[in-house]
Amino acid sequence: MDSVGVILLLYLAGVVLIAAELVLPSHGLLTIASLVCFGMAVYATFGHNRTLGAIAAIGCVVFVPTMLFLGIKFVTYLPMGNQFAPPNPTREEAGPAFDRSECEQFVGAQGRAVTPLRPVGICEFNGRRVQCVSESGMIDAGQPVNGVGLQMNTLEVRLDESQSA
Repeated sequence: MDSVGVILLLYLAGVVLIAAELVLPSHGLLTIASLVCFGMAVYATFGHNRTLGAIAAIGCVVFVPTMLFLGIKFVTYLPMGNQFAPPNPTREEAGPAFDRSECEQFVGAQGRAVTPLRPVGICEFNGRRVQCVSESGMIDAGQPVNGVGLQMNTLEVRLDESQSA
């Protein structure tokens, strides 16, 4: 086989390897092999003709990133694309809305920290567990707390110094 045939085979191998990278999970190994094939092909093309070598080098610099970009962008349209990149989930129905009045009833109430608040944790008020945020600092589990307000739809609590002795 003459040198032009070898050069064309190297370019073809580079294209096949870069196409295989888009459908086979190789963690970039096929891209590296593709770049090696393209590099050897461009080197051989320079040895054959400098003008063609420069054109081939510019073509590879444009072709490889373009193919990778288009492949990643349109991988979901391939037959196995949804297995590699499943579609984003869509919300089919509205989730339960936050009921502010549910937490407002605990403002001013006394409770106990069930988990450590660093600064977020769980507190218990009248036998009911509620997600809370500490007003300042950390609160250890088992410490008495007072509900002081709502912060971003979360009950804000403060350590009850009068009962923590």
